Amino acid sequence: MKVFQGYKRFVPYKKTIHTLQEDYIELYKASEYSKRRLNQVLEEHNHCKREREYLDQDIDKLFNFCQKMKPQTQGHVSGSGPYHQQDIKPDSLLVNKATSSSKYQDGDNMSYTEKEGLKQLPEASSWPKFSGTREYDHMELIDYIDGLFTDLPSIEDYWISNRLNAAFKGNASIWYTQMKEIHGRRNWP
Repeated sequence: MKVFQGYKRFVPYKKTIHTLQEDYIELYKASEYSKRRLNQVLEEHNHCKREREYLDQDIDKLFNFCQKMKPQTQGHVSGSGPYHQQDIKPDSLLVNKATSSSKYQDGDNMSYTEKEGLKQLPEASSWPKFSGTREYDHMELIDYIDGLFTDLPSIEDYWISNRLNAAFKGNASIWYTQMKEIHGRRNWP
């Protein structure tokens, strides 16, 4: 009989223990949900930080490009009407020489082989021009550059890319200047 009476003594505690177990299960479920939700929020936060960095870089590039283009185009715009319909002279859109690779423009810093290779290249002024106004206007320039690589296998890519601005005119020059500003020394898509 003592065992039975001892059991009766723990019956009120059994309900309390059961209630505590249920509360613990609910708290555990809530904490697991909170952990999952916190991880989701942290992932979104990190994603937003990465996107902001990309946007900040793009905005900086666009701002710098606008700052560089503003003084270059002010005195060279002819005609009246909306800006996109005005004629801009191509000489005002040349790439800023300070941002282009001056190492290869200055003959004192080049090796003998680079100097000899550059002597083999025809002057950029004699290259075909690309204006971007006709549908296949660019093919002549591409074929010409491919021919240079075929005829002169020792030339380097940057020797050609440093002279591309002279081959572009009009809309093509504007496009090239924008792409060079946006992508810099990275590969273009």
